[in-house]
Amino acid sequence: MSRKEVSVPPHGRKGQRRLRTRAKRYFVVCGGEVTEPQYFKHLKSEISGTNNCVIDVKPIVGSPSQLAKYAAASKRDDERNNGDSADRYAGIFVVVDVDNFHDHLQAQQTCIDNGISLIISNPCFEVWLIDHLQPCPEAYATTPDVERYAARKGITGGPRNKHINWKNIAGLTQDAVINAKKHNSASKAAARKQLTPYSESNYAPWTDMPEVIEVMK
Repeated sequence: MSRKEVSVPPHGRKGQRRLRTRAKRYFVVCGGEVTEPQYFKHLKSEISGTNNCVIDVKPIVGSPSQLAKYAAASKRDDERNNGDSADRYAGIFVVVDVDNFHDHLQAQQTCIDNGISLIISNPCFEVWLIDHLQPCPEAYATTPDVERYAARKGITGGPRNKHINWKNIAGLTQDAVINAKKHNSASKAAARKQLTPYSESNYAPWTDMPEVIEVMK
């Protein structure tokens, strides 16, 4: 009796399956209505070549503690709606400035209690943008000073200098991470951890944004 030939379908054990990679989802709640949403939109396009991800951004006008509470509620909704853990947000970030707010410690506690990351840029988000070209100078510790400097460097422009000139900082994310470490000193790190109200100048300039890049990339 001759042996029967057993055909193996292309999708069988001997065939290579094409597995669909699920995109990692990240959720960013930010206090800025223009600059931060623009940044994360372009960040997604920049890292899409090395990582399959989705970045949802929700700008909200409010204090850091209010943004943290919103993010916590959003996380609970996400967990209820996505029973499969692979579909849940891989990370949730509350991205805030210092400006005239003094409730960062309360916001941080809310984030810790809910497994969320509080991302502070002190005094403002433009510190991180400047880091793409050079370490934000130590002398610039107030929002007006930092915003004017970012505009002079050609990083921002448009109405109230809130729009990012992405072509001037594109592809420099890792440079920004390196430069941020140069002004994020150990002494500032201690003040950043304590978040003592009305003592924000003790850790300016500062940005937690390298933490976001590390997670997403």
